[in-house]
Amino acid sequence: MEKGNSKDLRKLGLSINLISVTEWLIIVVAFLGRYMLQFYQTAIGYTAGFFGLNTTQVGIAFALFGVAFGLAAFIVHKISPSKFRILVAISLLILGLTMPLYLVIHGAIEIYALMTLDGLITGIYMDALMTMGGMASKDQKQRQIDQSAFSFWVSTALIIAPFTTGILLSVLNIKYMFAIFAIMAFVAIPVLLLLHGKHSLQYVEHRSDAEERTHPTALNFLFHNKNKSFNASLIASLGNKIPYFIVLSFGVLYGKLLGFTPQQIFYLIAVMFAFNIGARLFVMLKSPISNKLRYMEVAMIFAASAAIILPLSVIWHPLFYLVFPLAGIPEGILWPIGLQLANTTFKSHEIGSSTAFFSSGMMIMAALMPILGWIISTIGYEFSFLVFGAITVAFLIWLLSYVKFNESELTQHVELLEKR
Repeated sequence: MEKGNSKDLRKLGLSINLISVTEWLIIVVAFLGRYMLQFYQTAIGYTAGFFGLNTTQVGIAFALFGVAFGLAAFIVHKISPSKFRILVAISLLILGLTMPLYLVIHGAIEIYALMTLDGLITGIYMDALMTMGGMASKDQKQRQIDQSAFSFWVSTALIIAPFTTGILLSVLNIKYMFAIFAIMAFVAIPVLLLLHGKHSLQYVEHRSDAEERTHPTALNFLFHNKNKSFNASLIASLGNKIPYFIVLSFGVLYGKLLGFTPQQIFYLIAVMFAFNIGARLFVMLKSPISNKLRYMEVAMIFAASAAIILPLSVIWHPLFYLVFPLAGIPEGILWPIGLQLANTTFKSHEIGSSTAFFSSGMMIMAALMPILGWIISTIGYEFSFLVFGAITVAFLIWLLSYVKFNESELTQHVELLEKR
């Protein structure tokens, strides 16, 4: 195979002889975890409604899962990459043991407790795997390609989860879905255990004892980080999550108001994820990308459009169909680009922290969902979505202003990266 063709095929990440067994194993384990995560995000509104929770309680349940997922970064941040494999194995074991509890729990408090636990464990699991997937190559530009390929193939669970959820819900009680996920978690464990010997991970650099001692604290990393490109990606990812989470947490309830069945909403969410994956494929084939900031700005324009169209769909229902692709594209752009920045613009001993905080950080936006649920119960969907649409537009303005204000520094940073 010619060198140029080999390089192009390597961007696809799954070509024979172009990807190691180790990478295959990580992708399989991460796919199973992403499937479980996506089921939660897709069906949490339906699940909470099935247990008799109102809109405010649905928002609380989604927030507890999302915030717990976000807090997982503070745990993964302190763990060295060499310990990630055992960390993921423990997480899978806990998930497998707790998922069947949905068969017997009753009441909001029990649901809240279980969703909080599963959010934390799933966050630890995914943060560790996202870091592992981006540290296989020591060449910086190749690492961008590897990270985007890893992100793309794992994200195929985005489509499979809602489609299979919609199909299974037509024949199964939703409680039994969690028993299936328990089986999936246990199936993933032996695959993970194969990551040893000749299939062990080859990290970018192992942390030395000196690096461990100088490793920044979580709060220092979050509030004293001078990486402008990474900070811009956080702003964009936080803003993008508003319409994305609204659709995931209230899409079923809002869709019923517009005349859609829960199964139809699951399929529409699958359409959203199809556009999400399409965007990830585009990023993967374009990587390494030098003009990442322009991609972030375009992604946030899509997100703001989705947030504005959402309340207008009450007036004209066909607009509801446009919300799904417009909400899916930004996340598909921002997630792999943010992971690339996290994996290639920090010192070797900071990569675990940067990847964990990016992977989990935007999940903190789930904390807004109880507020939205309460506002919906007070003034209805239309005006509630208008308020949150305005917040999304504010994030777009924040991103544009941040890029403009730091333009010279960001340009220098991009030039420096391209020279490496």
